[in-house]
Amino acid sequence: MSQPSDHYEHAECACLDVSLIRESLSYTYEQRALQHQAALDLVLEIERAWQQWRRDRLNDAALGAEESP
Repeated sequence: MSQPSDHYEHAECACLDVSLIRESLSYTYEQRALQHQAALDLVLEIERAWQQWRRDRLNDAALGAEESP
């Protein structure tokens, strides 16, 4: 069975950057969970902003259609 370092060497030979994996594995479970939650919160906030922007554009288009002769 190969050693874990062998897997890293194979990944690096395939031009994969494993530094983020190594960094993440140096954190505790709680630290990784907090980072994950922060990333999820950011994505959800972006989604909410997109949905609001979309609703605003649809409302503007509907108002513009009502004002047309």
